[in-house]
Amino acid sequence: MSALSGFQAAIFDLDGTLLDSMYVWHRVDELFFADMGMSVPPDYTAAIAGMSYRETALYTKKRFSLDAPWEEIVDKWSRMAEREYRENVRLKPGAEAYLRALRARGVRLAVATAMPPALFRPCLVSNGVEDLFDALLSTEDAGGHGKRTGRVYRLAAERLGVQPEACVVFEDVCEGVEGARRAGMRAVLVYDEASAPRHGEAEALAER
Repeated sequence: MSALSGFQAAIFDLDGTLLDSMYVWHRVDELFFADMGMSVPPDYTAAIAGMSYRETALYTKKRFSLDAPWEEIVDKWSRMAEREYRENVRLKPGAEAYLRALRARGVRLAVATAMPPALFRPCLVSNGVEDLFDALLSTEDAGGHGKRTGRVYRLAAERLGVQPEACVVFEDVCEGVEGARRAGMRAVLVYDEASAPRHGEAEALAER
C-alpha cells in the first residue's frame, strides 16, 4: 500500500475492510432466519452486498413477506450485533498502522459505512482509532442509499472539504468499488474472505 500516492483524502468502509467483523453478520443472519424457522438462503449475502441497512431491511421484508416495519428489523439486527462490536470486534492486521501513517502524511480520513453510528462508534472507540477520522458517515446520512450509488462517498468528500478526484475509497465488496468509481474517486479493493467470490469482478474495477 505504500506505493499508493497522490490523494488528499481516504474514505474507508468498516465491515471487511478496516474491521475483521464479517463473522458477526453471518451469525446475525443465522439467528434472524432461525427465528423464522429457516436457514439463511444461499444467495442472501450476495443479494444484500453494498445495500444500506434500510435497503437490506426493505429487501428482506419484501422477499420474506414480513409484517414488521423496516425500522424494527434494523433495530433487531443492531441489538443482536451491538455487544459483539462493542467488546470483541477488532481491526484487521495493519489497519491502525496504515491509518496513522496516512494521518502523518496529512491525508484526511473518513468512514463511509452501512452500519448505524450506535454500532460503529463504540467499536472505533474500543479499538482506539475514532479520533483519527475527520468524518464518520453512515449510508443513512446519504438518504439510506446503498454504496453502489456513490452518494455516501460524495458526501464524505464534501464533509472533508476535498474534491472527489482527490479521494481514494477502500472497500471489500464489488458494490462499494462500483460506487466509488461512480462518485469519481479512485478505489482500492481490500480482500476479505466473505467477499472473495466476487473479488475478481471487483478487482477489475479497482485501481489496486
